[in-house]
Amino acid sequence: MTHTQSGISITVTANGAPITGILISAEEFATNVAQQISRAHDFASEDVKGFNLLFEHLGEAARGEFLHLRNAHLVTGAEVPGEEGGWWRIRIADVSGWSCGHMSTLR
Repeated sequence: MTHTQSGISITVTANGAPITGILISAEEFATNVAQQISRAHDFASEDVKGFNLLFEHLGEAARGEFLHLRNAHLVTGAEVPGEEGGWWRIRIADVSGWSCGHMSTLR
């Protein structure tokens, strides 16, 4: 992966579901999702360039409308998953609450 380790830990509630992860830029999100798609499929280098361009435009268009998370987890029970999470895009209008910091299990 090419993502940097910068970002802010955040937990949001979107449509009633808590999601926790690292807040990142739309550009970082778009770049890394395009790379994941190109690795998952056997694309020619020209196809990969097309995906990169598409996701660059999606990243630019997303500014101000979406939050982007890496290492994101949808929290569905008492335990927060310990393994690495995924890439998540959340419409800001769907967020009903948020907190700085990564959600963790109280001990």
